[in-house]
Amino acid sequence: MSKTTKSFVAGAAILGFAGLIVKIIGAFYRIPLTNMIGTEGMGIYQVAYPIYSTLLVISTSGIPTAISKMVAEKTAVGDYRNAHRIFQVAFRVLLIIGLITSLVMLAGNRLIAQGLGDEMAASSIMAIAPALFFVSLLSAYRGYFQGLQRMVPTAASQVVEQIGKLAIGLYLAYQMYLTGGPAAGAAGALLGVTLSEVAALVLLIGMYNRNKGEIKQDIRQSPRRHILSFRAVLRNLAAMAIPITLGGIIMPVAQMIDTAMIHGRLEAIGYALEARRTLLGILTGQVNTLVNMPAVLTVALSMSLVPAISASVAERSPVAVRTKAETGLKLAILIGLPCAVGMYLMAEPILSMLYRTGTADEMAIAVELLGVMSIAVFFLSIVQTMTGVLQGLGKVGVPVFALLIGALTKVVVNYILLGIPEINIKGAAISTICCYSVAALVDVVMAAKLSHMRLRFGDMLVRPLLSAGGMGVAVYFVNLWARKLIHSNTIVTILAIGVAALVYVFMLLITKAIRPADMAYIPGGAKITRLLCRMHIWKTPRKVKGGNGR
Repeated sequence: MSKTTKSFVAGAAILGFAGLIVKIIGAFYRIPLTNMIGTEGMGIYQVAYPIYSTLLVISTSGIPTAISKMVAEKTAVGDYRNAHRIFQVAFRVLLIIGLITSLVMLAGNRLIAQGLGDEMAASSIMAIAPALFFVSLLSAYRGYFQGLQRMVPTAASQVVEQIGKLAIGLYLAYQMYLTGGPAAGAAGALLGVTLSEVAALVLLIGMYNRNKGEIKQDIRQSPRRHILSFRAVLRNLAAMAIPITLGGIIMPVAQMIDTAMIHGRLEAIGYALEARRTLLGILTGQVNTLVNMPAVLTVALSMSLVPAISASVAERSPVAVRTKAETGLKLAILIGLPCAVGMYLMAEPILSMLYRTGTADEMAIAVELLGVMSIAVFFLSIVQTMTGVLQGLGKVGVPVFALLIGALTKVVVNYILLGIPEINIKGAAISTICCYSVAALVDVVMAAKLSHMRLRFGDMLVRPLLSAGGMGVAVYFVNLWARKLIHSNTIVTILAIGVAALVYVFMLLITKAIRPADMAYIPGGAKITRLLCRMHIWKTPRKVKGGNGR
């Protein structure tokens, strides 16, 4: 049952690919949901979801990682009996934690909703509360399978979870909205989350039972050793899980505070409940959904950098560490800048194409918010990529500290700006920029100090700015001229985005903002490099690096 290095890498690749699918589905899920239940419904949804996210981190964030590590340590020495004992103890602990957190949400649904400023969210909180119980049990199975170096069950359950949320959640949201309005629609979407967790849990139980015979055989063949006590397993789980949980809880708590603060501060300057709910729905349902989409690219980049930099650290190659850190920052900028410029210039066409419901006033607010929040895309790209660099360097606490400082900054700026009538909801957007810019600054400074990377202004910023600027000019004129000839916003928007991508790539090559060495961290980068060399756009490098850039 032991795994070779080759099977381990294949399993990790499967898990990484599934993670990308999950993020892509998650990124697009809120677009049809917003169209179905409207901005008011999304405002209600957003009151309930951060509570779930916060309690979810408490109940599941660090424990699966701790389970997988402890199980892997035992199986590495052939001790499958204690590996299974760890799973059994963790399962019981997670069952209790999941049950308690679910009951707290169920029993306190109305009080929690009132505390966050919207009593109509009580039914949504009730709908998602049972999910905490089911996902807690899911976490035990996932941690155990990962500890056995079996990544397929975790990957499959994650995909089922997201597809279930998409299909069941959207169906229930639509049906319940028709009969009960925005509050019922939001509850339907969150009930879909609960049912998707049930589906994923059933899948994992089935996979566990299918492998039960092999698991029992491994246990029987294990050498007779001291069986770990419940207290010993629990102590080790807590020691490993608590620091991870504290790091993971920062942003969900910040989002929950954000929601309460938006309601509280806007109420103080005269906004009625329905207006506050709508503004929150516009920000979280429409704007934040688009702002988070480039994360699919930067998360993939971050995933590539962690093993690449870790390998160079293990090989004691400081030059390779520095080069990879520099390349990671440069690629983050190359991804974040065009996305920020594109969202700023194309805010109205993109929002009009994706969101077909809502009033003209709501669309105007969304356009203004996306214009402001587009700046956050740039800093968020840097934060996510530098997190991968710092994790590869073994400094997992630094990104947590950076986000904590950023989140505290966001709370302070939120409180001040939301209470100014002329700024109102834009204060939440500006505070998000402050959050990610502060976190990005801390991450970059610490990564530069630890990896000795050189912050080359011309190579990392001037050339990408020229490329993004050229792209922006092209987008502006294509959008302007095409609308005189084509009367479909969807066609013009897709055309402008396509032209923008081509012009940006062309500008990158002309300005030499990207070089063959940078392509090693991009999926399929080696093939793209060979193609450009055959086209004589680039000179053939002595050695084309692939994969993780080692």
